[in-house]
Amino acid sequence: MRIVCIDGDAQYRDIVMRDVGAPLAAAGHEFDWFEESFADRDATIARAAGYDALYVVGDQGPVPAGLLDANPQLSLVSFVGTGARRFVAMDEAERNHVTVTNVPDFASQSVAEHALALIFAAARRIVEGDELIRDGRWQKNQGLKLAGRTLGVVGAGAIGARLVAMARGIGMDVVYWSRSVDPARDERLGARRVELGELFAVSDVVSLHLTHTPETDRIISRELLSSMRQNAIFVNTARAELVDNDALADLIASNSLFGAGIDVFVEEPPQPDQLPSVESNVVLSAHVGFHTDEADDVFRIAGENILAFASGAPVNVIN
Repeated sequence: MRIVCIDGDAQYRDIVMRDVGAPLAAAGHEFDWFEESFADRDATIARAAGYDALYVVGDQGPVPAGLLDANPQLSLVSFVGTGARRFVAMDEAERNHVTVTNVPDFASQSVAEHALALIFAAARRIVEGDELIRDGRWQKNQGLKLAGRTLGVVGAGAIGARLVAMARGIGMDVVYWSRSVDPARDERLGARRVELGELFAVSDVVSLHLTHTPETDRIISRELLSSMRQNAIFVNTARAELVDNDALADLIASNSLFGAGIDVFVEEPPQPDQLPSVESNVVLSAHVGFHTDEADDVFRIAGENILAFASGAPVNVIN
């Protein structure tokens, strides 16, 4: 097979060539790497000509619409990460009989830990305190003790389940919402499933761990956000598109929240005028929830998906 990565990021080149390019070459396949953005649609479509598979890192944005239509020789898209549906037009893949694979349950522990880190940072006003000290001001801001408070976890998949366990470990009560009802899950998690409206109303901290789909787009509405307790904390390490972000910005600007932790943005990187005021207790990070030493595995597994497909026994197929 001939495989191409069009949207390569220079910071990943060495690890990808070692963990993906070398094994593919050893198996008799050809792997080409280009550090180009998907922004130039026509150039990207032309670059894919003659290849059998795309290795998609996703840092440069979605695969351009029409690329699979224009390159009927493509039979596989191997996505580096879990959220392939966000980056690949699945209807176009189906129409062209293109197999799409991802890396399931990737970095769940890392993302859950990052969500907890943002919760701690907001609850104890860590960033604000750091800035004050560096500015020569010795001001002891009052934080929130988390033990005994209620955490509401929106989405009880691999990441959400790990956060539930960690939160219970520090003495928090936990409720969760999931689209599916499974009484056995309550016992397994040691948490109670509630409806989404109740979760927002009773939680001192709300953390999002849902996949973004058409059904979950802006599922966190202005009404839900407005129902949060005074001095609650809101954390999003999932996808920005899950939230009515205008409503969230209004809530932050009105000081209705104690704090927030945000790792994901509609536009990445966000424009400065889209960010909360520096005076607010909002902790921002650059979509790095997954980015630990564990992150290296995702490149290798996406490469192994290609080898499995080439051998006639595809794995991690999502369509």
